[in-house]
Amino acid sequence: MHEPIDFQDARTFDAALDRLAHAVGGLGFDAVDYGFMPRARTYDGRYHAPTIVSRNFPQRWWRGWARYLRDDPLLYAAYPRNLPIDWEEVEDAPWLSAEQRQAFGYIRDHGFGSGVTVPIHLPDGAFAFVTAASRDGEATWRAATPDVSDRLLVLAHAFHAAQGPRPAAPVLARETERLTLRERAVLALAAAGLTVAESGERLHRSPETVRRQRKSAMQKLGAHKIAQAVVRAMQLGWLDDEVPERVIEVTSLRDP
Repeated sequence: MHEPIDFQDARTFDAALDRLAHAVGGLGFDAVDYGFMPRARTYDGRYHAPTIVSRNFPQRWWRGWARYLRDDPLLYAAYPRNLPIDWEEVEDAPWLSAEQRQAFGYIRDHGFGSGVTVPIHLPDGAFAFVTAASRDGEATWRAATPDVSDRLLVLAHAFHAAQGPRPAAPVLARETERLTLRERAVLALAAAGLTVAESGERLHRSPETVRRQRKSAMQKLGAHKIAQAVVRAMQLGWLDDEVPERVIEVTSLRDP
């Protein structure tokens, strides 16, 4: 079971970034960065250079990486997607330019053998991303747990929601599509890494009820995976740390 990471109460952005680095380290990665672009695409179809902050990359890394900022193959691969992308899906892609292949060579030359990039799409063409990287021969995250990608997806969006630049507020779904308190509770517990059974114990509900409430929330949010539902609920402002406690206080302990 994963403990929830509180990025909101970090006293500074750097302190929150340290928490993110610690969290991805617990998933088996060695380094992490967070990038942001107020507008991702240029008029000629290329990408603006992102502003990037990082933890645990070599000090000399950024001096050489600057030349690849606008041609970053991971940025080109991640932008069209909503879910995390494994570097292995990109490294041998036929669309890579010579410059982008050099970028992968640079990554390898500096000792990083694998990683995952999480795209974060924002209003008005803004874009952010979180990349977690592991060193050559140390990709323990691949075998550590089957939900590493989902956990990283939630961590990335939680970090951005708490510490990232504030774009215009998203348009909320129709009133009839709002999540119930119980649906919000099961998503909040999923965001903290609890399983269906663990969530049921916490909320005094049967696993079947938790599964039903998860499925209902996913349908309302147009999500195919529980991690996607968690991220969309975060973006809409429908989750907070007090939800599980409030649902226990204000609802019956009997299954609906």
